[in-house]
Amino acid sequence: MKRTIRSAATYILTAVLAVLLLFTATVGSTFVYADDSPSKTEYSDVLEDLHKDEKFSEDDYPEKADDYSLQVIQIAESVNNELFIYVYQPSGQREDLHASSINISTETGNNLRYYNYKLQLISADGVFYKYLVLNFVVSTSQVRYYSITSIYRPFDETIDDPADYDNKITEVNYSVSKQYAISTIDGKPHIEMIEEETIVVTDKFVGYARYMDGFDMHVGACDSHFVAFNTDLPMDKLLEADVYYTSQTCLLSTKYNGEQTTQFGNKEDNYAYLSYDQKVEHTGSGLFATTYKWDRIQTVDNFIEDINNASITIYSGAIINVSVGSEITEQSMAALKNKQWVLRFTETSYEKNIAPYVTNENFTSVGDVTILRLKFETDGVTYNLGVIDNKQTGSDDPINEWTPEVNVKIPWLTIAILGAVSVGGLIITRIIKSQTKKARKGN
Repeated sequence: MKRTIRSAATYILTAVLAVLLLFTATVGSTFVYADDSPSKTEYSDVLEDLHKDEKFSEDDYPEKADDYSLQVIQIAESVNNELFIYVYQPSGQREDLHASSINISTETGNNLRYYNYKLQLISADGVFYKYLVLNFVVSTSQVRYYSITSIYRPFDETIDDPADYDNKITEVNYSVSKQYAISTIDGKPHIEMIEEETIVVTDKFVGYARYMDGFDMHVGACDSHFVAFNTDLPMDKLLEADVYYTSQTCLLSTKYNGEQTTQFGNKEDNYAYLSYDQKVEHTGSGLFATTYKWDRIQTVDNFIEDINNASITIYSGAIINVSVGSEITEQSMAALKNKQWVLRFTETSYEKNIAPYVTNENFTSVGDVTILRLKFETDGVTYNLGVIDNKQTGSDDPINEWTPEVNVKIPWLTIAILGAVSVGGLIITRIIKSQTKKARKGN
């Protein structure tokens, strides 16, 4: 059963009860040795920082060997405008798992805008870990807000469940669902925290559909990348969505003897900001090229219909049409089954050049897909929430296949052809039988 969305009254009560004064002294401060260059900075120890809070007790955080979760217990700013994350990791040093990234928005309410930041391990002691948020500079605003939805660690096949349908989980996420406000009172940092409502992706499938261009000296196509998903909250209408993903250009060369080599470009971070009224239009090049159209945000039924209705007409005459049509594979249909929404977040090009001794394929690999924010309507009320979701990469192959189709336009001609074939078959059968009887009499 899906959980319900909190009422406004619940939010107010949670905020009143959860506001806490956590630190009363500067934590995460850095210092530079006098004989070192400014680039060589040494950071304070994780427990040294945490013990600056008089209410902190190590006994509240026991070691649990089979608990591989990450639990954010505090954040702090440094005198060098850096941001630190303090994490309780119950499995401790036995597995020595390291957090990899975290989703943070420095805006709140309707202005939520999450970014995925990489984390660097600074200090670890038992079950306590301290991380530096990379490429993040603390604002100079009087009050700094940090809305944190989730924290990630790399997928570990020895302890984590894999994804289905040729998908791969690259980073496992753990909910934080907290908003911190940091200010300075009487020269000391003051931190307040409230719990935030978030929405959880319960099931998803990442992939791409290939739209063939026209026919030319090379094979060309447009790859439409998507994520299909369900959530733990009901959504009557999906209005907006923010998606993070990585992309990497690839050149695959296959020699005549089957030997393959692959060249990769640099992996890049990307963000897609989608709304329900955005539409995409792609026109292919080459002979018989056609134009494809689709919406950025779709229900899964509309998505399936769009893919299965895509086609290129090669010949259209008075009697027959010859075309090449798209159809979703059986495995991909199984993966899409029971999903509710589809986000078609980006398009990339595919080109295949065939030569006598080598075939080159140029394309873009898209992966590490995670949904950051969803704005939606339920029962006439609009919600704008951060999302709890893993990072996932789809198959190397498209979800659809293109096959030739022949359509006879005139029904009576089809019947006549079938009738002629049937009559001809009867005549030939009778001739064979007659010849067989004569042969027998002759013997």
